[in-house]
Amino acid sequence: MADAVYVDIESGPRDPVGKVLNKTCRVFAVCAGVMLILMSLMSLASIVGRWVFDRPILGDYELVQTMSAIAVAMSLPFCQMIRGHIIVDFFTTGFPARVNGKLDIVASLVLSVAGFLFSWRIWVGMVGLRDSGDASMLLNLPTWWGYAPMVPSFFLLGCAALYTAWTDITGAHP
Repeated sequence: MADAVYVDIESGPRDPVGKVLNKTCRVFAVCAGVMLILMSLMSLASIVGRWVFDRPILGDYELVQTMSAIAVAMSLPFCQMIRGHIIVDFFTTGFPARVNGKLDIVASLVLSVAGFLFSWRIWVGMVGLRDSGDASMLLNLPTWWGYAPMVPSFFLLGCAALYTAWTDITGAHP
């Protein structure tokens, strides 16, 4: 059974780069939370509208799909900054702390590369969708609009992972 891990999200980095990254990640996470609340209210309104008035919100499934993807992407950088990602340590439980620390550095570097790569590829896909004029079926919203917030979110994830790897390498933990 895993031990509970307490992460103090109030005390953050003390260096200028870390402070800016931490604040930016927090803003993205708050925006994701607001988006999830709005999405929940919209779903509730659609369900009540369908049940009471036989008039659901048109395109509610399209909006929920897009807003969910955006909210998840916007939450990832903050999760990395507070080291809140799930760690599967089944094989590494018996390893010395030093080895696990090195594995954490490698994992952060791999996540950083993945974040930058996803950001780039989402950008390429977004431009392709914009140029082709692709739109949602019911609302006819341009599909690329949903991709736009994901590009900076994954870029920020790459930056946050690179920062956490750097703090692990230098030993400059907040």
